[in-house]
Amino acid sequence: MKNLKDMARNIAAAEIFSHMASKEKSQKLYDELKSQPDEMLDFMAKFSGIPEHHLSIHRAMVKGEDNPFTDGLKKVDGLFKTGDIILMKGKTENAEKLVRLQRKLYSNTRSSHVAIVHADFICIDAMPGIGVTNRLVHEILSDVEDNWRVIRPRNLDEHARQLITRACVFYLAQPYKILPSTKSAKTYSYCSELARKVYDNTGISTLGIPNNKIIKPSDFDKLADLQSQWVDVTEEIRPAVDFFRTYPELMKVASKLFVDGLKLNRQRFKERTESLKDIRLAAKAGKISREKMLELIKIIKEIENNMNHTFWDVSRPA
Repeated sequence: MKNLKDMARNIAAAEIFSHMASKEKSQKLYDELKSQPDEMLDFMAKFSGIPEHHLSIHRAMVKGEDNPFTDGLKKVDGLFKTGDIILMKGKTENAEKLVRLQRKLYSNTRSSHVAIVHADFICIDAMPGIGVTNRLVHEILSDVEDNWRVIRPRNLDEHARQLITRACVFYLAQPYKILPSTKSAKTYSYCSELARKVYDNTGISTLGIPNNKIIKPSDFDKLADLQSQWVDVTEEIRPAVDFFRTYPELMKVASKLFVDGLKLNRQRFKERTESLKDIRLAAKAGKISREKMLELIKIIKEIENNMNHTFWDVSRPA
């Protein structure tokens, strides 16, 4: 059932993106959506989990009318930056145990989990049983102690942020696993290891992130407390967190196109990889000529070379 749902979601996303291939198609799709009767817009909203008291806001959003959600989102836009690191302590017994254990190595430890801001209010983190996924800021902070904080490297330029964005995409869907290694893990992640290797992609060596065999949330607590390369921006971004918590369902709607687009991108990479295998097998079996095989492989290579993202578990065609 899950695969069928994922397939349906990919097909729907593909249809949306096909309409967004040009400004004309995008505008036509938007105009068609705005023209839907309120009953249909409310049905769509309820299907997306929008509560009854926010239906009127959702309708106004779709129609491009003034509303408190859009106005509020503009006010907090840009408070979170790509690469911000969120440090937090969960409310579970395991989180408490992890903090106590880490305090043997760093007495001021306060965090049991680490997440990275991927884009705007969308984060990436690694969780047991889930692996590496995109989650929204308010989801990350939904069941944690109030002493969470957000740290940011000083003087991080736009090029470095672009590299962080690509790395966040690259590691999506890695399984969760903790194994000792001083190098970036190629096939697995855990929360603090994910943050380290995302920053490894920037090539910046002056941020103080250690290359311990097991990197811990406490290592990032230490960066926050002792390293001048990092600045605590918690109070600066707190209004954004308060806003996100006020409109959690609408935040999901606002992020859906971004998240589903990345899922579709991954799916298309896998499909092209399978196509390459089929093409080579067909040539080996004599079903197509070698010339045809090379022609088809060239087409796929050209598609791959024009893509912005790659993924850890899907190789580019050789």
